[in-house]
Amino acid sequence: MTARPARKRLQPAERRGMILEEALRLFATRHFSVVTVRDIALVCDINVGLLYHYFDNKDDLVRRALGHAIEQLVAGYEARRAASAEPLEEILAWLDIHMELAPTLAQMVKLMADYASSGLHDDELDALIAGFYAREKQLLEGALARGVASGRFAAVDIGRTARRISLMLDGIFYASASRGDDRIVDDIADLADFVRDLLGLRAEVAA
Repeated sequence: MTARPARKRLQPAERRGMILEEALRLFATRHFSVVTVRDIALVCDINVGLLYHYFDNKDDLVRRALGHAIEQLVAGYEARRAASAEPLEEILAWLDIHMELAPTLAQMVKLMADYASSGLHDDELDALIAGFYAREKQLLEGALARGVASGRFAAVDIGRTARRISLMLDGIFYASASRGDDRIVDDIADLADFVRDLLGLRAEVAA
């Protein structure tokens, strides 16, 4: 009989991250409402009692799994934008990190969509989702405003343009899920070209 390989001993922060990633994956594979704490413990190869050492209950896991994905997105964006103060580069950094984290973000979008259609209401989860979109609005509008003020961008409607970019980015993830394709990265790259066109930058480069 073949001995079962020994489990790698993880540090608490590593184990917590692993649990959150597996929970998010399960919430995206099935509807989050039918996933149990026992299901998550099973895929993590830990006992349920240990899972409760890290998280209060399933509702806490749902919130933390979504928050973990958002934290990865924001941290990746901040690392990319730190190298440049150029308005266009800030917008492109936001799109680039969506491409880099596409599999995780697809799971995040699935969880948010299922929650939105569930009829359930959780104040902490609502605040987390609202805060994410408020941050995206702020960073897009800020970069657009600086670009327009400096004359680098065409004189676009800042609020409307930021919302269009945000909606198109969301739409790429929802379209990928509904069509069952794998075009997220290509479609975000196309969105980056659309943004350049919208801001009058592709014509500038061609000239």
